[in-house]
Amino acid sequence: MTALPRIFVVDDEADAREMVGEYLGMHGFEVTLCDGGASLRQKLNDKKPDLVVLDLNMPEEDGLSIVRYLKQTCPVPVIMLAATASAIDRVVGPEMGADDYLAKPWELRELLARIRSVLRRLKWAPAHKTERRLAAIVSLDFVGFGRYIQENEADTLAALDRIFSEVITPSLTRFRGSLFKMLGDGALLEFGSVVDAVESSIFFQQSLADYSTGSFSIGPIRPSRRDRHGRRGHPRYRPAR
Repeated sequence: MTALPRIFVVDDEADAREMVGEYLGMHGFEVTLCDGGASLRQKLNDKKPDLVVLDLNMPEEDGLSIVRYLKQTCPVPVIMLAATASAIDRVVGPEMGADDYLAKPWELRELLARIRSVLRRLKWAPAHKTERRLAAIVSLDFVGFGRYIQENEADTLAALDRIFSEVITPSLTRFRGSLFKMLGDGALLEFGSVVDAVESSIFFQQSLADYSTGSFSIGPIRPSRRDRHGRRGHPRYRPAR
């Protein structure tokens, strides 16, 4: 990462693009503005960003197409901005390679916090991809992330770092899981068996009792058709709250 983090803002709406760019520039980022996919590709020839803020809904080339291109040619973190928070967009975005997601109406301060969060927690991301023996994916989301950021951004980000360091990373080692995707307010974890995924989720919930920060939502465990032992995947399971 450069001394001054470089952010590419990709949005076809000039007002929104310039508003985000000006705000990020005021908070210590080097900002490059792009009005679409073609402009992004051209500017990638000159310099590489540390993170891309990307509008999902653009007329000439949609955000998911651009994410696919970035994933193949310039793997950098991506935060998607979209008009709706539909379940499809929420799932498809991270699976395509986006690292976080904000739906309108969103606040500039929360976008800034998520950018900082993604950049800070790149240290937890795996340095290289391992062989995938996927049976289940577990999603972790920090409930009320935006509200906590508004109240105390520094302490919220520090608490998330502590939870990743002291709870999530050890649980992945203990239950043979791996970090699939970092999100600004959580993570996607993958496991080689549904049993490991369930036990890891229970361990995570129990461990959070030692922390005074906000609660986490543990999403459905999404099994593949067969787990690593050859049995058919269990139905969706949501740990007890």
